[in-house]
Amino acid sequence: MFTNATRDLDQLRQAIYGSAVINPAVAAPMTVNPLLHPAGDARPNSIAVEGGAFGDEGKGRIVDEVCTTLAASGKHLFVYRWNGGANAGHTVVVDSKKISLHQLPSGVLTENADVILGKGMVLHPGDLVTEIEEVKGRFGGFPAHLHMDEMAVLALDTHRAFEGALKKWEAGGLGSTGRGIAPAYADVLFRHPMRLRDLIASDWRERLGKHYDLYEAFLRGLGQELATSTVTALKKSAQPPTVGTKAEFLDRLAAQVSAIAPYIHSVYDLVRQGWHDLASAWVFEGAQAVGLDSRYGVYPDITASDPTFDGILPSTEGIVEAADVAVRAGAVKATYTSTVGTRRVPTMMENPLAQRIRDDAHEYGATTGRPRDIAYIDLPCLGFYARVSRMTHLILTHLDIAYTDVPIRVCTHYTDSRTGAPADYRPDQEFLNTVTPNYVDLPSWDGRAILNATDIAKLPTPALQYIDFLTQALATNALFGTTGPERDALISWLPA
Repeated sequence: MFTNATRDLDQLRQAIYGSAVINPAVAAPMTVNPLLHPAGDARPNSIAVEGGAFGDEGKGRIVDEVCTTLAASGKHLFVYRWNGGANAGHTVVVDSKKISLHQLPSGVLTENADVILGKGMVLHPGDLVTEIEEVKGRFGGFPAHLHMDEMAVLALDTHRAFEGALKKWEAGGLGSTGRGIAPAYADVLFRHPMRLRDLIASDWRERLGKHYDLYEAFLRGLGQELATSTVTALKKSAQPPTVGTKAEFLDRLAAQVSAIAPYIHSVYDLVRQGWHDLASAWVFEGAQAVGLDSRYGVYPDITASDPTFDGILPSTEGIVEAADVAVRAGAVKATYTSTVGTRRVPTMMENPLAQRIRDDAHEYGATTGRPRDIAYIDLPCLGFYARVSRMTHLILTHLDIAYTDVPIRVCTHYTDSRTGAPADYRPDQEFLNTVTPNYVDLPSWDGRAILNATDIAKLPTPALQYIDFLTQALATNALFGTTGPERDALISWLPA
């Protein structure tokens, strides 16, 4: 289990950096493949990927790589997205073609895979149509077989308008994407959700018409008209779209439903049978990150869904328990952390280094375009999130963002700013305002020299030592590392 005790991490650092021998656990591929031979009773050929910090870690391309690898093994591939909606932004580069996916999992680019949008998601029909058309246009077709769980909740323009109106009344929500995610999930708690199956019901216009009436009343209560409210949309237009009158809203939905209706059905039997068929492989793709979870995140910069591995169980209606997944991998940026919103982490980095990293790593949101704040690596924070999500493996992205003239600065522990006493990480902004980060500077390397590297042997000694230190400090194992934005710029610790 992770500890942030200074003595323990100091001993670990001295043991790693004082030795002339690199730990074989990071210097060479694993001797046992955890996907094929998992610990305990976990299901072979299954992996779940979540964000290990505050999102934007580069999960999508890792999922894409895992999908390609598992599909090449000859096993039939299932890819399951368990949370979130259009607030996600997974950027994948294939054959120099860059595409940002939002509601569709990265697995849609894998030929013949069964790709499932799960019950735990909230889906915007218009944006789904746009994404599907973009994939078809970029890649000459739709490589995977797409399934949308009829139980997934709708996130409509009504929700987006309501979220926009709330922003005028509330101080929080700077990190909100304006995609209506929280109001859509709130509908479930208020017991009036609209689900995908409502769209394909014979009386769908009546059901969605009542939904429109409800949100029209909500908006008027906030001093705003629903019909004239502008909303965000994935499809670019000269003018931002409005929700429109009830008739316009329903007519627009009718056109969208005709495009996505073939994909909407119950997926329960497909998931149950596929999960118990050991001739298949499973990839579970999470959106956002554990640091945005409503229980573990820093308020108000949280998301409404469950981005932790725990969210898999309710989304699959009890079929798949996270503990039964062979590999539970958390993605983190190797040499720094990024964050957006009002959250102020203790290790916030100042310019000019922050801007240098922001520019070199293109740290701007795939969904919103917002510049991200940059912070030093924070072991108390990352250790907390590794522990609460029961992470088994670590994905280290952006290994190429390193400079020979700047050491890798790592926060090993906090102290109370008032008393000097040791302090743990707690996901509470008022508490975090009272702690002081204590740093060590570790040897860096030339990120440009390892750009697009695909072999562990190409990593210099300081990089291997750093990976060893980070994975041991977080009580995890190295699984993948990325060395550039291209799809193939990836290092794997899985055995060949």
